[in-house]
Amino acid sequence: MMDASFFRRWLGIVMFGVLSGCSTVPGIVVQDPNTPQRGWAPDFLDPLLNSPEVDPSTMGNDGASDQIVPRIIPVTPDLLREQAARRQVLDDEVRGLISSQPPAAYRIGAQDILNVLVWDHPELSNPMGNFQDIQAMGRLVREDGTIFFPYAGVLRVEGKTVEEVRRELEALLTPYIQSPQVDVRVVGFRSKKVYVTGEVDKPGIVPITDVPMTVMDAINLAGGFDKDRADQRTAYLTRNGQKQVLDILALYSSSQGNLLLQDGDVLYVPNNTQNKVFILGEVEKQRAVMMDQGRLTLAEALADAEGLDLSTANTHGVYVIRAVPTIAPDGTPGAVEANIYQLDLHDASALVLADAFQMQPRDLVYVSSSGLVRWNRVIQQILPTITTLFQTDRLIFNR
Repeated sequence: MMDASFFRRWLGIVMFGVLSGCSTVPGIVVQDPNTPQRGWAPDFLDPLLNSPEVDPSTMGNDGASDQIVPRIIPVTPDLLREQAARRQVLDDEVRGLISSQPPAAYRIGAQDILNVLVWDHPELSNPMGNFQDIQAMGRLVREDGTIFFPYAGVLRVEGKTVEEVRRELEALLTPYIQSPQVDVRVVGFRSKKVYVTGEVDKPGIVPITDVPMTVMDAINLAGGFDKDRADQRTAYLTRNGQKQVLDILALYSSSQGNLLLQDGDVLYVPNNTQNKVFILGEVEKQRAVMMDQGRLTLAEALADAEGLDLSTANTHGVYVIRAVPTIAPDGTPGAVEANIYQLDLHDASALVLADAFQMQPRDLVYVSSSGLVRWNRVIQQILPTITTLFQTDRLIFNR
C-alpha cells in the first residue's frame, strides 16, 4: 500500500510543477512595463522580441520567416502632431494627378451638340422656328469631328474650344454677312465621360461638361455614397490602365482637393466591410465598430465598447495594434510589420490623447488585464487540479 508521506511528497512536486507552469498566463497578457531592455509589449510578442533580429527584406515569399515585426510606440502629443501633419500630405502618386494649372477650356468632341446663334439672322440660327428643344435645334458633331453650317460649309470642330469655333465661323460668314456676330455653345455633352461604379446610389456614366469635374463631383452626380454600404474614406481611380488608391479624407483635408477627372476615367467606391475597428480585452463589450464616414478616434472606439471594465482592466496598458505591410526589394510583398501604439489611461487627462488619436480600418484595440486579475485566472485554472488531488488523498488514506 502507498505510504502517506510518499504520496504527499509526490503531491507537492505536482503542485510545484503546476504553479511553475503558470508563468504563462492564460489569454493575451501585457508584459510588465518595468521589464528591462524593452518597452511594454504583449506577451505574445515575447518570442519574437527575444529572438535574434530578422531582416524584414528577407521575409515573405522566400519562406525565411512569416513572423510579424513589431514596433512599440507610446501615444504622446508629439505622435499626434506627427499623425496630423501626415494626413495633410498626399501620396506622391496622387499629387502627380493633381494639376497646378487652372482647368483647361472644354474641347469639343464627336457626338457633342452645338448651338450656333448668328444675331439678326434667325434663318441661320433656327430655321425651324423658336419652339424647338434647344438640343433638337442644335448641330450634332459627326464621328469625323465636323458640322455643317450654311455659307460656312463643312467645318472641323473636334478638339477645338467654343471660342475657336466662334472666331472661325465669323471669318467664314464675313463674305456673306456684314460684321457677323456669332455665339457658339455646347448644349449636349456626349463626347467625354467618366464611369462611377461601386457603392453609389446611381452607378453609371457621368458626362464631363464645360465645368471641370472633381472626384466628389462625380460621386455626387452618381447619387452620392450609399450610406449603408459605402466606404466613404477610400476610392479607386483607374486612368490609362493604371489603378490608384485615393484617400478621400486626405485629398480634401490637404487643400489640394482639385483632382480633376478626365475622359475615360473609372472611379470605384468600395464597400465598407473593411472599414471596421476591433475592440478586445478588458472592456465592457468586445465588438467590431464601423467607422463613421471613415473617421473614428480611440476614445470613440472605447465608448462604443461601453468603456473599460475598471474591475479587471490595466489602465496602464491600452494598445492599438496596426498591421503595416511592407514591400521587399524585389517588389514582392514583404513582412507584415505591426505598429503597436500604447496609451496610459491611468491618468484621466490621457483621454484627451485618446480623443485625438485617429483610428484606421482594421485596427485592433486591446485593453490588457491587471496583474491581480491574471493571478485569479491562474488560480481558477489550477483549482480543479488541486481539488482532485486533495480528494484523491482523502480516498486513498480514508481521511
